[in-house]
Amino acid sequence: MINKISPLAPKIIKSMKLIQGINIYTYCAGLYNLNRNDLALFLFDSELNIAEVFTKSRTRSVTLDWNEKLLKKGKIKALLINSGNANAYTGKAGLIALKEVIKNISNKFTINMNQIFIASTGVIGEPYPYKKIINALAVNNENKKSNWLAAAKAIMTTDTYPKMKMTTALIGNRKVQINGVAKGSGMIAPNMATMLGFIFTDANISRAALQSLLKEINEETFNSITVDGDESTNDTVMLISTNKAKHKFVSSRNDKLLRDFKLKLKSVMMDLAEQIVKDGEGATKLIQINVNGAKTNKAAKKVARSIAESPLVKTAIYGEDPNWGRIVMAIGKSKQIIDPNKFSISLGDNLVASNGSKNLNYKESVLKKYMKKNRINILVDLKIELGNAQIMTCDYSNEYININASYKS
Repeated sequence: MINKISPLAPKIIKSMKLIQGINIYTYCAGLYNLNRNDLALFLFDSELNIAEVFTKSRTRSVTLDWNEKLLKKGKIKALLINSGNANAYTGKAGLIALKEVIKNISNKFTINMNQIFIASTGVIGEPYPYKKIINALAVNNENKKSNWLAAAKAIMTTDTYPKMKMTTALIGNRKVQINGVAKGSGMIAPNMATMLGFIFTDANISRAALQSLLKEINEETFNSITVDGDESTNDTVMLISTNKAKHKFVSSRNDKLLRDFKLKLKSVMMDLAEQIVKDGEGATKLIQINVNGAKTNKAAKKVARSIAESPLVKTAIYGEDPNWGRIVMAIGKSKQIIDPNKFSISLGDNLVASNGSKNLNYKESVLKKYMKKNRINILVDLKIELGNAQIMTCDYSNEYININASYKS
């Protein structure tokens, strides 16, 4: 299921270097059709550390129940990702089917079942096609050895391009590598924790530190985007480390040695999060919303999300209509502490409203020209206290309806 490439897609998708000890394989199980791969299998030379955050959806996929149980030990030898089927709301049959796949991987590669993690994305409520997956995995593995780009393509659903980001960081005086792949286009309003994110590194860091870092940075990145306000049953982000880098072992997330690593990890996760928004179903514009001066950071985020998830705001921006009154509406419905006679709204550098009324000095012609840009910045200053937040989203176009009206068919 690949739609017309988003106009916000990157012009060039750069390849990523392999990380020692991580082997990538891709397969076609026919979960969509026979013309594309839909399985990505990561096999690891040794036990690796894993951290993971999950969706807070009450109807989440059985794969996340499985992973959460394994996360207590925090060791992984294999990761299988499938697109085309979410294995959510599939009852006991979904768990049985999942275990059949895990048992097959365990037997084929001599891996303990408790070290095999699974991630799924696709249609909700359909039986999990475990036989197709097992048949696809049965082929000679050496013929399926692959790379990061192929893996990123295999996990796509309504995505129009593969999402990847690589960087290096310093821990002490040693370079470490960070590679990330993600998928997501619709059903995007992560709350963890339809997005999936997988970040790999060779850094030598304890599992506890990885988990703490992931939880913190996830809040500022993947948890600060929205396309349509719908939280997926399958949202998950994993951070996996090989511990192969030759620097001093880091056991605490507060270790000063991690200063650059934290910054670079955040840059990778933020880049992937932004790519997801740029690939929002039918998106033509990236919208960045900054809210300052709220009672708390949490309150600021609720106001920003209220604006980001307003269909009226998103359709106005698609139509390049500077109807800032819809932003006033969205601020009000956030139910946060607000003084209508204090806050201000700016679109880009254009102050459109402040102190309870329209700014009479802005020029409509200038504002209309600004609305034609493919990146729109909305700044709201509530002028109450110091809480602030940023949310990224996209517009709603006719294509969003077309994609979602025929998703299953």
